[in-house]
Amino acid sequence: MAEPATVSIILRRLDLANRWIGSVLVAAFSTIVVYVVFSRYLLDSTPRWAEELPRLLLVWLTFIGSVSAFVRGSHFRAGLADLVFGDSGLRKLIRVLAVWATSIFLIVLGLNGATLTQLTWSHSTTALSLPVGIFYLSLPVCSALSLLVLALGGWRK
Repeated sequence: MAEPATVSIILRRLDLANRWIGSVLVAAFSTIVVYVVFSRYLLDSTPRWAEELPRLLLVWLTFIGSVSAFVRGSHFRAGLADLVFGDSGLRKLIRVLAVWATSIFLIVLGLNGATLTQLTWSHSTTALSLPVGIFYLSLPVCSALSLLVLALGGWRK
């Protein structure tokens, strides 16, 4: 079944935006880690934020990458169902059930992430004095984007 051109464009642009953001985060993460190692072992001075900032980037990178994986359909492509069920209707039923289960999981994850974000926003991180909720904000944001992808039929790929 072919999807409308508009939906395909939205999914492609969402994937491209996530891949660009992910690329920037990977570059920043790598640069920071190299700088921290350089500082620690050559300058004998570890920056205060040496653990906090890379952790924040890694959390966001993980969840942004998951949105891109939903767009590409790679979360549903372990390949075992294809081998076991072939091209049968049972495989299609399992895929639909997987989408429903994933959607429910993303709703629960997003709602709980929003609650955690709200509860921890007034707390500050130790080194950077950022709101702790900025870590948890990745949960509702990326869950909502992943749900959007599923609703647009990105899982069909």
